Amino acid sequence: MNLELDNFELPNLEILALNPSDSNQIFRLRRYNGKSHEHTNQLEGGTFYDFHIHYATERYQELGGREDAFAELTNAYSDFNSAVRCMFREWWVRSAWKRRI
Repeated sequence: MNLELDNFELPNLEILALNPSDSNQIFRLRRYNGKSHEHTNQLEGGTFYDFHIHYATERYQELGGREDAFAELTNAYSDFNSAVRCMFREWWVRSAWKRRI
C-alpha cells in the first residue's frame, strides 16, 4: 500500500490518498478544497461555498458514492500553503516532507 500526495493544483488540493498494492484505484482519505465551488453533502442535505475538507466515510461508500463525498467547512486554511500545513498538523507529517522538497 502506498500513501500518496496527489493533485497539487490550485484552488483545490487533493492529498492523502491510499493506493492499495493490489489495485489501480486511489482511495482518498482526505481532500482539502478551496473556495472554488459549491459543495452539497447529499445525505445530510447541507450546501456551502467555502473552504472545506472531504473525509472518507463508510456511509457514503455503502450507498455507492465516492469514499470522500462528505465534507465539512473549515477555517483551518485559506490558501495552498496553509492547506498543506493543515494536512501536516492533522496527520503529524513532519521532517520527511522537508527532506523531499
